[in-house]
Amino acid sequence: MGKASSLFNGAGSQTLYRRVVPTEEQRTFLQEQWNELAEHLKAELYADYGYPITTWIQGSYKFGTLIRPVRFGDEYDVDLGIYFELGSEGDAKPAPEQLRDWVQRELKVYKDTRADIKSMDEPPKERCSRLIYERQFHIDTPVYEVVPSKDYRRLACLSGKWEESDPKKIYKWFRDTLSAKDLDQLRRIIRYLKGWAAIGFDEAPESRPSSIFLTVVATEVFENQWYERFVGLDDEDALILIVKKMHDRLQNNSEVKNPVERDENLNRISEDAWNGFLSRLQAFRDAAERAEVAEDEISAALAWSESLSYLMPLSEAMEVEVADEGSQHALMIVPDIKIHVYRRNPKQLIGQFDNEVAAVAKDCDLVFTITNPHIIPDYATIEWTVRNDGDDASYLGDLGHRRIGIRNYSTEEHTAYAGLHYMDCIIRLNGQVYAVRRVPVHVKDIQYPDRNPPRPAYTKIRSLRKRRR
Repeated sequence: MGKASSLFNGAGSQTLYRRVVPTEEQRTFLQEQWNELAEHLKAELYADYGYPITTWIQGSYKFGTLIRPVRFGDEYDVDLGIYFELGSEGDAKPAPEQLRDWVQRELKVYKDTRADIKSMDEPPKERCSRLIYERQFHIDTPVYEVVPSKDYRRLACLSGKWEESDPKKIYKWFRDTLSAKDLDQLRRIIRYLKGWAAIGFDEAPESRPSSIFLTVVATEVFENQWYERFVGLDDEDALILIVKKMHDRLQNNSEVKNPVERDENLNRISEDAWNGFLSRLQAFRDAAERAEVAEDEISAALAWSESLSYLMPLSEAMEVEVADEGSQHALMIVPDIKIHVYRRNPKQLIGQFDNEVAAVAKDCDLVFTITNPHIIPDYATIEWTVRNDGDDASYLGDLGHRRIGIRNYSTEEHTAYAGLHYMDCIIRLNGQVYAVRRVPVHVKDIQYPDRNPPRPAYTKIRSLRKRRR
């Protein structure tokens, strides 16, 4: 069993799975939105053009691998297929671009009736139209011709061509590849991989793998590990296995064939960007292998955090001291951190804390400073990692961020969400963790009184001492 297995899918309040999976409320909300849009399009398009219309939710939502937005500004991606039954062969049929125009116009009508839709793509994309909602999600609507009697579908492209594409076939392949128990675990693993892809490619977005790419490669790798699945793996060991096998597989051959349309290569990463993907996958593998040989939970979690950053929860230990294997002496003293709290507009110091912020209001600036910087080894990197928690942060998809630098002895943050959050200061040298200080930050709905409030206009200061005569 992996040392950090309980932090992947355990019973604790903070696990990797809980940090990437949408809440029940979020899933219900998304389902309500796409159901309303589907019912509107089926009714209005049939009324206007006379063709029977069906819809089918597809993509990550259908596969059960949808992740929440894990960075501020990210959105949920929901795919709602629109299927036109256009009649038998030989009948006159609308062209692909005509179907796309019909759907785009009806989406515009729908948007104009909904205050919660902030925009739509104009012009639409080659393979779908898109509505963008206020609450951090968008719905893509690819358009298909369907022949129910032949169970046949093809995609209408804006450029005027039909594309052989059947999302139902690849979903059935995924659903039927493994047993229900193994499929549940695979879905969790795919979500971990998608979380890694979401945050690990900010500096090389052209190298970021697509959801279907990760899904197919992970499924094929996991399917082949029949003995390991028979014996049983926890999520941490399963992720280690899949990351290592994926790296071996993709180093040797970058092509990822569509399992139901073998002529299609699902790897859309360009040759120029491919090395950027492989280098990040190599770093992910290195982190997984360090976690594999870790001696305890915190060491394994810190190894995973190299690639999973703020998505990977840490244990409750407030400070971590790393000892040399031979002498058992600590590699360094755990840094102490002073936190200065400032009110905004005008900026005013209102409090100071050491190693923990017991209570602070929203909309304050916090400056975290290492008070004993002389203990930091030369050329060590200092990581300041924010791990947000609570309903406010979850609603906006702002789960955290990380800053890394040498001699980065101080950093500044802003309080925006109520809840218990952590600022984690991690010292590494040549990839090895030397020490960790976890700083809990309790953000509460409180108000600070003005330090020197202005006198009311009706007051007057006077002396009661009598004048001398």
